Amino acid sequence: MVYKKYLFFILIFFTSLFITHAQNINIDSETDTYPREENVPVDAVNYYIDRTEREPRFIQRLVWDDADLALRYMVVIQRREANGVYREIERRSVETNYAEVSLPVGYYRYHVEVYDLFDEYAYITRWREFEIYLALQPVLSGFSPGAFYLDEDEVWEITVRGRNFLPESEFYLVDGNRMIRPIRFTSDGTSAFLVFSGVSLFTGKFEVYVQNPGGLDYSLGTFTIANKKPFDINLSLGYAPLFPVYGYLFKDGDLDAPFPSAVFPLGIITKVSFVPFKRVWGNLGAEVSASFSYLSSEREFYSTSALLYNGHLSCLYQVYFLKKKFAVNVNLGAGITAMQDFHYQYTLGPPTDKFTNIFPSGIAGISAKVFVHKTAYISLGTDFIHLFSAENPMPGIIRPFLMAGYQF
Repeated sequence: MVYKKYLFFILIFFTSLFITHAQNINIDSETDTYPREENVPVDAVNYYIDRTEREPRFIQRLVWDDADLALRYMVVIQRREANGVYREIERRSVETNYAEVSLPVGYYRYHVEVYDLFDEYAYITRWREFEIYLALQPVLSGFSPGAFYLDEDEVWEITVRGRNFLPESEFYLVDGNRMIRPIRFTSDGTSAFLVFSGVSLFTGKFEVYVQNPGGLDYSLGTFTIANKKPFDINLSLGYAPLFPVYGYLFKDGDLDAPFPSAVFPLGIITKVSFVPFKRVWGNLGAEVSASFSYLSSEREFYSTSALLYNGHLSCLYQVYFLKKKFAVNVNLGAGITAMQDFHYQYTLGPPTDKFTNIFPSGIAGISAKVFVHKTAYISLGTDFIHLFSAENPMPGIIRPFLMAGYQF
Protein backbone atom coordinates (compact mmCIF):
# COMPACT_ATOMS: atom_id res chain seq x y z
CA MET A 1 0.00 0.00 0.00
CA VAL A 2 2.83 2.37 0.79
CA TYR A 3 4.55 1.98 -2.61
CA LYS A 4 1.19 2.64 -4.33
CA LYS A 5 0.89 5.87 -2.38
CA TYR A 6 4.37 6.95 -3.50
CA LEU A 7 3.62 5.93 -7.08
CA PHE A 8 0.51 8.11 -7.00
CA PHE A 9 2.50 11.19 -5.88
CA ILE A 10 5.19 10.51 -8.52
CA LEU A 11 2.58 10.46 -11.25
CA ILE A 12 1.08 13.70 -9.93
CA PHE A 13 4.56 15.27 -9.95
CA PHE A 14 5.26 14.36 -13.58
CA THR A 15 1.77 15.42 -14.57
CA SER A 16 2.39 18.89 -13.14
CA LEU A 17 5.66 19.11 -15.09
CA PHE A 18 4.09 18.29 -18.45
CA ILE A 19 0.83 20.26 -18.21
CA THR A 20 1.08 23.52 -20.16
CA HIS A 21 -0.70 26.60 -18.93
CA ALA A 22 -3.63 27.49 -21.19
CA GLN A 23 -3.62 30.70 -23.16
CA ASN A 24 -6.99 32.01 -24.19
CA ILE A 25 -8.12 33.67 -27.41
CA ASN A 26 -10.08 36.89 -27.13
CA ILE A 27 -13.45 37.10 -28.89
CA ASP A 28 -14.15 40.18 -31.00
CA SER A 29 -16.69 39.96 -33.78
CA GLU A 30 -15.19 42.94 -35.59
CA THR A 31 -11.90 41.19 -36.22
CA ASP A 32 -13.29 38.38 -38.35
CA THR A 33 -16.07 39.11 -40.77
CA TYR A 34 -16.19 35.81 -42.62
CA PRO A 35 -18.54 33.16 -41.23
CA ARG A 36 -17.71 29.47 -41.08
CA GLU A 37 -20.86 27.34 -41.28
CA GLU A 38 -19.58 23.79 -41.19
CA ASN A 39 -16.42 21.70 -40.64
CA VAL A 40 -14.86 24.48 -38.61
CA PRO A 41 -11.32 23.45 -37.58
CA VAL A 42 -10.02 24.28 -34.13
CA ASP A 43 -8.21 27.64 -34.05
CA ALA A 44 -9.55 28.54 -37.55
CA VAL A 45 -11.87 31.37 -36.44
CA ASN A 46 -13.25 32.67 -33.17
CA TYR A 47 -16.88 32.38 -34.26
CA TYR A 48 -19.12 31.04 -36.99
CA ILE A 49 -22.77 31.32 -37.95
CA ASP A 50 -25.24 28.47 -37.55
CA ARG A 51 -27.85 28.79 -40.31
CA THR A 52 -29.68 25.53 -39.66
CA GLU A 53 -32.47 27.34 -37.84
CA ARG A 54 -34.86 29.98 -39.14
CA GLU A 55 -32.77 32.82 -37.75
CA PRO A 56 -28.96 32.76 -38.02
CA ARG A 57 -27.27 32.09 -34.68
CA PHE A 58 -23.73 33.14 -33.79
CA ILE A 59 -21.59 30.46 -32.20
CA GLN A 60 -18.56 31.88 -30.38
CA ARG A 61 -15.55 29.65 -29.92
CA LEU A 62 -13.23 29.98 -26.92
CA VAL A 63 -9.91 28.30 -27.67
CA TRP A 64 -6.85 27.70 -25.52
CA ASP A 65 -3.64 25.70 -25.80
CA ASP A 66 -4.12 21.99 -25.26
CA ALA A 67 -2.48 20.86 -21.99
CA ASP A 68 -0.49 17.61 -22.01
CA LEU A 69 -1.84 14.86 -19.75
CA ALA A 70 -5.02 16.82 -19.12
CA LEU A 71 -8.18 14.76 -18.76
CA ARG A 72 -10.68 17.61 -19.08
CA TYR A 73 -11.23 21.33 -18.68
CA MET A 74 -13.82 23.32 -16.77
CA VAL A 75 -14.74 26.57 -18.56
CA VAL A 76 -16.29 29.27 -16.37
CA ILE A 77 -17.95 32.25 -18.12
CA GLN A 78 -19.07 35.41 -16.36
CA ARG A 79 -21.00 38.42 -17.69
CA ARG A 80 -20.46 41.98 -16.54
CA GLU A 81 -23.59 43.61 -15.20
CA ALA A 82 -24.54 47.28 -15.52
CA ASN A 83 -22.95 48.03 -12.12
CA GLY A 84 -19.62 46.58 -13.30
CA VAL A 85 -19.88 43.38 -11.24
CA TYR A 86 -19.33 40.05 -13.04
CA ARG A 87 -21.90 37.31 -12.56
CA GLU A 88 -21.35 33.67 -13.52
CA ILE A 89 -23.66 32.58 -16.34
CA GLU A 90 -22.19 29.25 -17.42
CA ARG A 91 -19.89 26.52 -16.19
CA ARG A 92 -19.11 23.74 -18.62
CA SER A 93 -16.84 20.70 -18.61
CA VAL A 94 -15.18 19.83 -21.95
CA GLU A 95 -12.53 17.34 -23.05
CA THR A 96 -11.37 19.45 -25.99
CA ASN A 97 -9.24 22.59 -25.84
CA TYR A 98 -12.14 24.74 -26.97
CA ALA A 99 -15.74 25.42 -26.00
CA GLU A 100 -18.54 26.65 -28.24
CA VAL A 101 -21.15 28.99 -26.78
CA SER A 102 -23.82 31.33 -28.09
CA LEU A 103 -23.82 34.55 -26.09
CA PRO A 104 -25.83 37.74 -26.56
CA VAL A 105 -24.27 41.19 -26.88
CA GLY A 106 -22.30 42.21 -23.82
CA TYR A 107 -19.00 42.16 -21.89
CA TYR A 108 -17.67 38.82 -20.63
CA ARG A 109 -14.70 37.07 -19.11
CA TYR A 110 -13.73 33.44 -18.72
CA HIS A 111 -11.09 31.19 -17.28
CA VAL A 112 -10.26 27.51 -17.61
CA GLU A 113 -9.72 25.00 -14.78
CA VAL A 114 -7.41 22.16 -15.82
CA TYR A 115 -7.93 18.63 -14.46
CA ASP A 116 -5.16 16.00 -14.69
CA LEU A 117 -5.35 12.34 -15.69
CA PHE A 118 -6.74 11.42 -12.27
CA ASP A 119 -9.47 14.02 -12.71
CA GLU A 120 -7.90 16.08 -9.98
CA TYR A 121 -7.79 19.87 -10.13
CA ALA A 122 -4.30 20.94 -11.38
CA TYR A 123 -4.40 24.70 -11.90
CA ILE A 124 -6.54 27.56 -13.21
CA THR A 125 -5.81 30.10 -15.93
CA ARG A 126 -6.19 33.84 -15.43
CA TRP A 127 -9.39 35.63 -16.42
CA ARG A 128 -9.61 36.80 -20.02
CA GLU A 129 -12.10 39.48 -21.03
CA PHE A 130 -13.90 39.75 -24.34
CA GLU A 131 -16.83 41.61 -25.87
CA ILE A 132 -19.67 40.42 -28.09
CA TYR A 133 -20.77 43.10 -30.55
CA LEU A 134 -24.17 43.51 -32.13
CA ALA A 135 -24.27 42.04 -35.64
CA LEU A 136 -26.94 43.62 -37.85
CA GLN A 137 -28.69 41.62 -40.54
CA PRO A 138 -28.55 43.64 -43.79
CA VAL A 139 -31.59 43.53 -46.05
CA LEU A 140 -31.81 44.42 -49.75
CA SER A 141 -35.15 45.55 -51.11
CA GLY A 142 -34.16 46.68 -54.61
CA PHE A 143 -31.58 48.25 -56.88
CA SER A 144 -31.39 50.31 -60.06
CA PRO A 145 -30.55 50.15 -62.87
CA GLY A 146 -31.07 46.47 -63.57
CA ALA A 147 -28.27 46.09 -66.10
CA PHE A 148 -25.00 47.43 -67.50
CA TYR A 149 -24.57 47.39 -71.28
CA LEU A 150 -20.89 47.32 -72.15
CA ASP A 151 -21.41 48.46 -75.74
CA GLU A 152 -23.58 51.47 -74.83
CA ASP A 153 -23.17 52.65 -71.24
CA GLU A 154 -20.28 54.76 -70.04
CA VAL A 155 -21.33 55.16 -66.39
CA TRP A 156 -21.15 52.13 -64.08
CA GLU A 157 -23.18 53.01 -60.98
CA ILE A 158 -25.83 51.14 -58.98
CA THR A 159 -28.14 52.51 -56.30
CA VAL A 160 -29.08 49.82 -53.75
CA ARG A 161 -32.04 50.15 -51.37
CA GLY A 162 -32.57 48.31 -48.09
CA ARG A 163 -31.70 48.68 -44.41
CA ASN A 164 -28.94 48.05 -41.88
CA PHE A 165 -26.15 49.18 -44.21
CA LEU A 166 -23.00 50.14 -42.31
CA PRO A 167 -19.87 52.09 -43.31
CA GLU A 168 -18.01 48.76 -42.92
CA SER A 169 -20.47 46.79 -45.08
CA GLU A 170 -19.08 45.07 -48.15
CA PHE A 171 -20.97 45.09 -51.46
CA TYR A 172 -20.32 42.83 -54.44
CA LEU A 173 -21.79 41.58 -57.67
CA VAL A 174 -21.61 37.78 -57.42
CA ASP A 175 -21.93 35.23 -60.23
CA GLY A 176 -21.13 31.78 -58.83
CA ASN A 177 -17.47 31.91 -57.85
CA ARG A 178 -16.88 35.16 -59.73
CA MET A 179 -17.12 38.48 -57.93
CA ILE A 180 -16.97 42.15 -58.94
CA ARG A 181 -16.18 44.65 -56.18
CA PRO A 182 -17.06 48.37 -56.49
CA ILE A 183 -14.16 50.80 -56.39
CA ARG A 184 -16.08 52.88 -53.83
CA PHE A 185 -19.50 53.24 -52.23
CA THR A 186 -21.41 55.58 -49.95
CA SER A 187 -24.29 54.64 -47.66
CA ASP A 188 -26.75 56.33 -45.31
CA GLY A 189 -28.03 53.09 -43.72
CA THR A 190 -31.03 52.54 -45.99
CA SER A 191 -29.45 53.10 -49.39
CA ALA A 192 -26.02 52.66 -50.91
CA PHE A 193 -24.46 54.17 -54.03
CA LEU A 194 -21.98 51.79 -55.70
CA VAL A 195 -19.44 52.90 -58.30
CA PHE A 196 -17.65 50.28 -60.43
CA SER A 197 -14.62 50.42 -62.68
CA GLY A 198 -15.54 49.55 -66.24
CA VAL A 199 -12.31 47.59 -66.63
CA SER A 200 -13.46 45.10 -63.95
CA LEU A 201 -16.79 44.30 -65.62
CA PHE A 202 -17.56 41.13 -67.56
CA THR A 203 -20.77 39.71 -68.96
CA GLY A 204 -23.04 37.47 -66.88
CA LYS A 205 -26.02 37.25 -64.54
CA PHE A 206 -25.21 38.53 -61.05
CA GLU A 207 -26.73 38.85 -57.61
CA VAL A 208 -26.23 42.04 -55.63
CA TYR A 209 -24.64 40.89 -52.38
CA VAL A 210 -24.00 42.71 -49.10
CA GLN A 211 -22.20 41.45 -46.01
CA ASN A 212 -22.03 43.24 -42.66
CA PRO A 213 -19.26 42.95 -40.06
CA GLY A 214 -19.93 39.70 -38.24
CA GLY A 215 -20.76 37.76 -41.37
CA LEU A 216 -24.51 38.32 -41.73
CA ASP A 217 -25.29 38.80 -45.40
CA TYR A 218 -28.06 39.16 -47.94
CA SER A 219 -28.30 38.85 -51.72
CA LEU A 220 -30.82 39.96 -54.31
CA GLY A 221 -30.86 39.32 -58.04
CA THR A 222 -30.72 39.36 -60.94
CA PHE A 223 -28.39 42.09 -62.21
CA THR A 224 -27.27 41.70 -65.82
CA ILE A 225 -24.02 42.72 -67.49
CA ALA A 226 -24.29 42.22 -71.23
CA ASN A 227 -23.95 43.73 -74.69
CA LYS A 228 -27.16 44.92 -76.33
CA LYS A 229 -25.68 43.66 -79.58
CA PRO A 230 -23.78 40.39 -79.16
CA PHE A 231 -21.55 41.26 -82.12
CA ASP A 232 -20.95 43.97 -84.74
CA ILE A 233 -20.49 43.55 -88.49
CA ASN A 234 -18.91 46.53 -90.26
CA LEU A 235 -18.97 46.86 -94.05
CA SER A 236 -17.18 49.72 -95.82
CA LEU A 237 -16.09 50.75 -99.31
CA GLY A 238 -13.90 53.59 -100.47
CA TYR A 239 -10.96 55.14 -102.27
CA ALA A 240 -7.35 53.97 -101.70
CA PRO A 241 -4.31 55.29 -103.62
CA LEU A 242 -0.87 53.66 -103.26
CA PHE A 243 2.37 55.29 -102.16
CA PRO A 244 5.49 53.19 -102.71
CA VAL A 245 7.96 53.26 -99.82
CA TYR A 246 10.80 50.95 -100.84
CA GLY A 247 11.62 47.85 -102.88
CA TYR A 248 12.67 46.83 -106.37
CA LEU A 249 9.24 47.46 -107.92
CA PHE A 250 9.08 51.09 -106.91
CA LYS A 251 12.56 52.60 -106.92
CA ASP A 252 11.86 56.26 -107.48
CA GLY A 253 14.00 57.59 -110.33
CA ASP A 254 15.51 54.19 -111.11
CA LEU A 255 14.88 53.42 -114.77
CA ASP A 256 15.36 49.72 -114.10
CA ALA A 257 12.44 49.64 -111.66
CA PRO A 258 9.14 48.58 -113.26
CA PHE A 259 7.16 51.32 -111.47
CA PRO A 260 9.32 54.24 -110.27
CA SER A 261 6.35 56.59 -109.73
CA ALA A 262 5.82 58.27 -106.35
CA VAL A 263 2.07 57.64 -106.23
CA PHE A 264 -0.53 55.48 -107.98
CA PRO A 265 -3.85 57.29 -107.57
CA LEU A 266 -6.25 54.76 -109.04
CA GLY A 267 -7.47 52.32 -106.39
CA ILE A 268 -10.50 51.11 -104.47
CA ILE A 269 -10.75 49.25 -101.18
CA THR A 270 -13.36 47.32 -99.20
CA LYS A 271 -13.25 46.07 -95.62
CA VAL A 272 -15.49 43.73 -93.66
CA SER A 273 -15.02 43.22 -89.92
CA PHE A 274 -16.66 40.89 -87.43
CA VAL A 275 -16.43 41.99 -83.77
CA PRO A 276 -17.80 39.41 -81.26
CA PHE A 277 -15.74 40.23 -78.17
CA LYS A 278 -16.83 43.46 -76.49
CA ARG A 279 -15.36 44.86 -73.33
CA VAL A 280 -15.15 48.31 -71.74
CA TRP A 281 -11.42 48.48 -72.49
CA GLY A 282 -12.04 47.70 -76.16
CA ASN A 283 -13.44 45.24 -78.68
CA LEU A 284 -11.69 42.35 -80.41
CA GLY A 285 -12.52 40.81 -83.75
CA ALA A 286 -11.33 39.96 -87.24
CA GLU A 287 -11.16 42.03 -90.41
CA VAL A 288 -10.97 41.06 -94.08
CA SER A 289 -9.68 43.71 -96.47
CA ALA A 290 -9.35 43.69 -100.24
CA SER A 291 -8.07 46.40 -102.58
CA PHE A 292 -7.49 46.93 -106.29
CA SER A 293 -4.97 49.35 -107.78
CA TYR A 294 -3.88 50.18 -111.31
CA LEU A 295 -0.12 50.58 -111.78
CA SER A 296 1.41 52.29 -114.80
CA SER A 297 4.60 54.06 -115.71
CA GLU A 298 5.47 55.95 -118.91
CA ARG A 299 9.06 55.99 -120.27
CA GLU A 300 10.61 57.50 -123.40
CA PHE A 301 10.60 54.27 -125.41
CA TYR A 302 8.21 52.03 -123.44
CA SER A 303 5.63 51.89 -120.68
CA THR A 304 4.70 49.37 -118.01
CA SER A 305 1.34 48.53 -116.49
CA ALA A 306 -0.24 45.98 -114.15
CA LEU A 307 -3.18 45.37 -111.85
CA LEU A 308 -2.32 45.03 -108.15
CA TYR A 309 -4.63 43.11 -105.82
CA ASN A 310 -4.30 42.86 -102.05
CA GLY A 311 -6.24 40.50 -99.81
CA HIS A 312 -5.60 40.22 -96.07
CA LEU A 313 -7.06 38.75 -92.92
CA SER A 314 -6.25 40.72 -89.76
CA CYS A 315 -6.82 40.69 -86.04
CA LEU A 316 -8.73 43.81 -85.07
CA TYR A 317 -8.71 45.89 -81.90
CA GLN A 318 -11.33 48.61 -81.58
CA VAL A 319 -11.99 51.22 -78.89
CA TYR A 320 -14.78 53.80 -78.75
CA PHE A 321 -14.78 57.37 -77.46
CA LEU A 322 -17.16 60.32 -77.16
CA LYS A 323 -20.25 58.29 -76.29
CA LYS A 324 -19.65 55.77 -79.09
CA LYS A 325 -19.47 58.49 -81.76
CA PHE A 326 -15.78 58.01 -82.49
CA ALA A 327 -13.71 54.82 -82.77
CA VAL A 328 -10.07 53.94 -83.33
CA ASN A 329 -9.21 50.66 -85.06
CA VAL A 330 -5.84 48.90 -85.11
CA ASN A 331 -5.29 45.84 -87.30
CA LEU A 332 -2.44 43.40 -87.86
CA GLY A 333 -2.52 40.45 -90.21
CA ALA A 334 -1.27 38.64 -93.30
CA GLY A 335 -2.44 37.68 -96.78
CA ILE A 336 -1.37 37.82 -100.41
CA THR A 337 -0.56 40.48 -102.97
CA ALA A 338 -0.97 39.65 -106.67
CA MET A 339 0.40 41.61 -109.61
CA GLN A 340 -1.67 40.66 -112.65
CA ASP A 341 -1.10 41.29 -116.38
CA PHE A 342 2.31 42.83 -115.85
CA HIS A 343 3.89 43.66 -119.21
CA TYR A 344 6.05 46.13 -121.18
CA GLN A 345 4.57 48.13 -124.05
CA TYR A 346 7.27 49.33 -126.52
CA THR A 347 6.82 52.37 -128.71
CA LEU A 348 8.42 50.77 -131.76
CA GLY A 349 7.61 47.15 -131.14
CA PRO A 350 5.06 44.63 -129.90
CA PRO A 351 4.30 44.30 -126.16
CA THR A 352 5.74 41.55 -124.03
CA ASP A 353 3.71 38.65 -122.79
CA LYS A 354 1.59 39.35 -119.75
CA PHE A 355 2.31 37.42 -116.58
CA THR A 356 1.17 37.35 -112.96
CA ASN A 357 3.21 37.28 -109.74
CA ILE A 358 1.77 36.37 -106.34
CA PHE A 359 3.56 37.35 -103.13
CA PRO A 360 2.78 36.60 -99.48
CA SER A 361 2.45 39.87 -97.61
CA GLY A 362 1.88 41.30 -94.16
CA ILE A 363 -0.32 44.24 -93.18
CA ALA A 364 -0.53 46.67 -90.27
CA GLY A 365 -2.93 49.57 -90.11
CA ILE A 366 -4.71 52.20 -88.06
CA SER A 367 -7.92 54.07 -88.79
CA ALA A 368 -10.52 56.32 -87.23
CA LYS A 369 -14.28 56.02 -87.56
CA VAL A 370 -16.69 58.90 -87.15
CA PHE A 371 -20.34 57.87 -86.85
CA VAL A 372 -22.49 60.37 -88.76
CA HIS A 373 -25.52 58.30 -87.81
CA LYS A 374 -26.06 55.60 -85.22
CA THR A 375 -24.99 52.93 -87.72
CA ALA A 376 -23.41 54.87 -90.63
CA TYR A 377 -19.81 56.06 -90.46
CA ILE A 378 -16.90 57.54 -92.35
CA SER A 379 -13.51 55.87 -91.94
CA LEU A 380 -10.12 57.47 -92.55
CA GLY A 381 -6.87 55.59 -92.12
CA THR A 382 -3.82 54.00 -93.62
CA ASP A 383 -2.36 50.51 -94.06
CA PHE A 384 1.26 49.52 -94.45
CA ILE A 385 1.85 46.46 -96.65
CA HIS A 386 5.12 44.57 -96.96
CA LEU A 387 5.57 42.08 -99.80
CA PHE A 388 7.73 39.02 -99.15
CA SER A 389 9.44 38.71 -102.53
CA ALA A 390 12.42 36.73 -103.77
CA GLU A 391 13.81 39.96 -105.20
CA ASN A 392 15.76 42.38 -103.03
CA PRO A 393 14.96 44.77 -101.62
CA MET A 394 11.45 43.49 -100.90
CA PRO A 395 8.72 46.01 -101.78
CA GLY A 396 6.74 47.99 -99.22
CA ILE A 397 3.80 50.34 -99.81
CA ILE A 398 1.51 52.64 -97.87
CA ARG A 399 -2.20 52.50 -98.68
CA PRO A 400 -4.21 55.43 -97.25
CA PHE A 401 -7.97 55.20 -97.60
CA LEU A 402 -11.19 57.11 -97.17
CA MET A 403 -14.31 54.97 -96.86
CA ALA A 404 -17.97 55.12 -96.06
CA GLY A 405 -19.43 52.26 -94.07
CA TYR A 406 -22.39 50.79 -92.29
CA GLN A 407 -22.53 48.83 -89.04
CA PHE A 408 -24.98 45.93 -88.78
